[in-house]
Amino acid sequence: MAAINMERSIAALGPALSEVDVDTSPQLARSLQATENAWRDMEAEFGLLTSVEVSRAVGSRSPNRSYASDQRGAGRLLAVKRPGGYKYPGFQIDRREQAIRPVMHELIALATEADRSESGLALWMISPTGYLDGLRPVDLLDEPDHVVEAARQSFNVQWRGGRPQSPSSRRTGSSRPRPSSSGSWRTVRADP
Repeated sequence: MAAINMERSIAALGPALSEVDVDTSPQLARSLQATENAWRDMEAEFGLLTSVEVSRAVGSRSPNRSYASDQRGAGRLLAVKRPGGYKYPGFQIDRREQAIRPVMHELIALATEADRSESGLALWMISPTGYLDGLRPVDLLDEPDHVVEAARQSFNVQWRGGRPQSPSSRRTGSSRPRPSSSGSWRTVRADP
C-alpha cells in the first residue's frame, strides 16, 4: 500500500511542481505536505463541514448556507479554504448542545488581534502545545478558560535573540522587539 501511495503522490506532485517557475526547496515541499496531512487528520477526526452541515449540526429545522456565513461574519465560527470551498472544522460545534461553542468567539477575536489567520487558529487547535502541558487545545474545549489563556500566551509570543518572549516578560523590560522594514526583528527601546 505504501508503494501505491508513493506512486500516487509522485503522479500528483510532479506536474504541480513543474508548473512553478522557481525552485521549490525540499523543506517547503515537506512543510506543505505536513500541513495537508494535518488538514486530512482534522477532517478524519472532527469533520470539515459545509455550511449546510453546520446548520444541521446546530439543530436547524431548515438547514441553509447563510447560518454558517452569518456566524463566521459575527466572529463566532471559523472557516478554512479547502478544495471545494470554505469548510468549518467540526470541533467548533458542541454536538450535545447543538450549538457553536461559545469559546470560539473569544479564540477568533484573540487570533484576529494577533494577526493570525483562520487556518492558523484551526491548526493551532489540533496541535499539542506547551501552554497546555503538551495537550491539544481541541481536547480541552470543555475547559474554555484554559484554552483561551493558552491562546493568549501563544499568540502573543514574539521572538527576540533566538528566544521566545512571552507577553509578561516583554512588559518587564525597557525594550521590545519590533519588525523592521525588512521583516526581521529588531529591538526598539521604549521611551522612559
